[in-house]
Amino acid sequence: MFRLTMDLRSSAQLLGIDPRSFLEYAEREHLGGLLRFDDQWMVSIFTLAHLLDTSSEELLEVIEDYALGELMDAVADDDVMEGEASWQAYQGYLKGAE
Repeated sequence: MFRLTMDLRSSAQLLGIDPRSFLEYAEREHLGGLLRFDDQWMVSIFTLAHLLDTSSEELLEVIEDYALGELMDAVADDDVMEGEASWQAYQGYLKGAE
């Protein structure tokens, strides 16, 4: 299932502030949607959307776009094969799996 909370560090990063400042603000303002499990703070995405004056749907789209960009950057330097070279590599993988 998809999580509807983010850790404190990621939430603060999304807001552009340091985690300690965000936690102090949240406690001072009695911010709803701030949860503490064991020693880890979590923040509701609905609370973050409210703070950013946007909808949770828009916030999730931005987060998804960012995550997709991170994944794309992670493989940007990977080798790319086309045509016959890709077929030969595939055949090599199949032989190795036998």
